[in-house]
Amino acid sequence: MSSPARGGLIDTALAFGIRVLSAGLMFGLQVLLARLMPLDGYGGFVTIWTWMLALGSFAALGFAESSVRFLPRYRARGREGHIQGYWRYGLRLVVLVSGAVAVIAAGAALLYGAEAGPGLMVLLVALGLPFLAVEYYLEGIARSFGWFRLAAVPVYIIRPLLIAALCLGLTQAGVVLTLPVVGAVLVVSMAMVAIGVALVVASRLKSEESVQSSPRRQSLWLRASLPLLVVSGLEDLLSYSDVLVLSLLASPDEVAIYFAAARTLALANFVAYAVYLVSGRRFALDLASRDRGELQRSISTASRLTFWSTLAAVAVTLAVGPYLLAAFGAGFADGYVVMAILGAGLIAKSISGQAGELLVVTGRQREVIWLSAVVLVSSGALCFVLVPMFGIMGAAIATATTMLVRSLALIATVWRVEKLQVVALGLPLRIGV
Repeated sequence: MSSPARGGLIDTALAFGIRVLSAGLMFGLQVLLARLMPLDGYGGFVTIWTWMLALGSFAALGFAESSVRFLPRYRARGREGHIQGYWRYGLRLVVLVSGAVAVIAAGAALLYGAEAGPGLMVLLVALGLPFLAVEYYLEGIARSFGWFRLAAVPVYIIRPLLIAALCLGLTQAGVVLTLPVVGAVLVVSMAMVAIGVALVVASRLKSEESVQSSPRRQSLWLRASLPLLVVSGLEDLLSYSDVLVLSLLASPDEVAIYFAAARTLALANFVAYAVYLVSGRRFALDLASRDRGELQRSISTASRLTFWSTLAAVAVTLAVGPYLLAAFGAGFADGYVVMAILGAGLIAKSISGQAGELLVVTGRQREVIWLSAVVLVSSGALCFVLVPMFGIMGAAIATATTMLVRSLALIATVWRVEKLQVVALGLPLRIGV
């Protein structure tokens, strides 16, 4: 096994361990909130949280993704002076733009009426958006340098623990966990994590040589990032389109059951995320060395690990699914069929490995934008057709079908534009052969 491949496997194993732990914590947090909140209140929380996640990557302006493209290459080619400039410029833009959007949205919510209903949801999403945008940006910076613990631990381990601790503390103090209360807890937790990680990143990059970034170079960073804003935003909208459509067509109770099933299955999806966490940097370093053979080996390694880990994780999650759903409370058992359908979709999605990340790193964002836009529109149309007919099962069928179509489209696109083979279904044990 080559040294880069061995390093990639070690990084993936580290990320995998963190994500397995975080998956358990996130599941436990959802169970806790479902138990402590009324069903319709939990459904409202699900809607707010989903909208935050869907819009957060837009507010990061694409800098989370372009950092993985630029920063590893700067370091590999001895251009450390540009790292400080990129870090400061990106952070400044993300904070200013997301803050301005938040002020406008919060003002509109207050004018509309933020005591309850849509106005309250818009207000809470607006308050959390700047912190979530900074989180996205900082995660991209951390991935760029291989700081995988910093990229994952604060957001996926510390934050759910913080939310759970605050909610339990409020409950013990006699505070009823209404939607505004839990929404405020969520915003405060995101703010604490974003500020803490920003301080750590700033401290680590303080020793980097700094050169004055020219307007031309800043323009290059912005022009490279903005298309990735569309890419990442469309990807997130695609990931959450089922819940977003359900929030428009179904009752909060049905949204809560669907989200519980999807969150339970996310225990399996987090496994593939561990591979994603390390793949972009590996691809960027292979491109910087101009070694196409090593790049193809990295792609095959990522594809095998993604497919087999997803297959195993889906099988295990479905085996214990009824027990996991029962933990949410009475009525959530109806979500098991949704879990099974979405599980089939996840396996179909894993066949394309990390093709999306590969296209971003190679600068093929235009292809990703068109592909994601077409798939997103198809997914939304399927949901609007199938949800009124089959309820939450219709949303699951639409989502699973979309995952399969997207996977096949990514495989074909990578071969067409880069002549690189994405599908690699051999057992991961054969990686070193």
